Amino acid sequence: FNDCGDMDMMQQYVKDVMQVQKKINELTGEIEFINKEEELFQWEISNYCEIDQISTMLEPYQKLFTTVLKWQRTEKKWMDGSFQELDPEEVEAAVDEFWQETYKITKTFAKSTKKTDSKDKLTATTRRTSSMAVVKDGDQSQDAYSVCQRVQKGVKDFKGNLPVVSIMCNPGLRQRHWNGMSEIIGFDITPDSGSTLRKMLKNNLDPVLEEFEGISNAASKEFGLERAMQKMADEWEEIYFNTTQYRDSGISILASVEEIQTTLDDQIIKTQTMRGSPFIKPFEKEIRYWEDKLILTQEIIDEWLKVQSCWLYLEPIFSSPDIMSQMPEEGRLFQVVDKNWRDTMKFVTNDPKVLHATSMPGMLEKMRDSNNLLDKIMKGLNNYLEKKRLYFARFFFLSNDEMLEILSETKDPTRVQAHLKKCFEGIANLEFTGDYDILAMMSSEKRKKYRLRLCVDTTS
Repeated sequence: FNDCGDMDMMQQYVKDVMQVQKKINELTGEIEFINKEEELFQWEISNYCEIDQISTMLEPYQKLFTTVLKWQRTEKKWMDGSFQELDPEEVEAAVDEFWQETYKITKTFAKSTKKTDSKDKLTATTRRTSSMAVVKDGDQSQDAYSVCQRVQKGVKDFKGNLPVVSIMCNPGLRQRHWNGMSEIIGFDITPDSGSTLRKMLKNNLDPVLEEFEGISNAASKEFGLERAMQKMADEWEEIYFNTTQYRDSGISILASVEEIQTTLDDQIIKTQTMRGSPFIKPFEKEIRYWEDKLILTQEIIDEWLKVQSCWLYLEPIFSSPDIMSQMPEEGRLFQVVDKNWRDTMKFVTNDPKVLHATSMPGMLEKMRDSNNLLDKIMKGLNNYLEKKRLYFARFFFLSNDEMLEILSETKDPTRVQAHLKKCFEGIANLEFTGDYDILAMMSSEKRKKYRLRLCVDTTS
């Protein structure tokens, strides 16, 4: 393969090398078989060192022809393929890889050429041979080495095109940037489906390349902001509200939302930082919309959690017919809140994605209205309890929850038993009849029963 120096024949050279390599592999298999047979007969193992020598000599040519063919095809694709599909990072990485590979191969053949030259000189000194043979041998050594040099030069020359590729194949370039470049150079330079790097290089870009670079750098900054915005939006596609069943009511309530709130806080800070960038102008409308959406979602969740906390407290209270009859106005207001709450949780259960769930029309207003109504309900409830305390002073010894437990079950006087000692220190509990009349009371200290002279009717 020493005389394989035609650059247009690289594909054939690769086929030839592969055929030789295939033959070597076949021979290696046969040698292994022969050696096994010799080992079985305990004969001396034959050594076919020529095969190893041929394989060693073939390896650099195989690398050379394969690399050259790959470079020719890759360069052709870059120069005459679609300009819009060129990726600057991939092109630069591939060029660096080709440069390193060709450098190694060139170094290998440079050493081989020196050895051949030295051998030729030694042969010419020790014995007379025809000058034609020496010239031929020298030409053969130079062919492979010259291929290395030509390919290395081709890679080096293409490196000069990398600035154009880097600047004008920037994925962040948009039509507004191409309009700016076209204005600078004096004609429309916007690439289309027929544009190639070869055609682009014919436009004499060197005088305006520095100005193009400024536009391309700005496009990169804008593209970074654009991707950051898209990344934030994509992140919400995998974030859902976690809900859990509330008792046996068939209604769900929100579980922990700490991770959602953390993500909201982080993204709001990022969005506000991005808004301060000098490169955000092309996306100013979008970034403002996104910031407003995040802040709205945060406000909805804050109001939502307040409603849930209060609803969970009041729901058992207003589930009692006794409380509803004693506080009709507050009961009516709670029914309004309860309906809004149930409608909201039904909507969220059907579509628990955070941004989808919080897009319910008028959700923030409903939550705020519910919280206002709940404030009125809580105020009315506190006033109601205060009146009961003024009516029966010993209720001051009980908390609101303890009072509500008693008042919510007026038809069951036995519910007072758990709180009796707080109201009357000396009484441990009461003894009731089946009709809820009080027969006796038990002392707290000695646990002595005191029967009443007359039964106390609790239902009258």
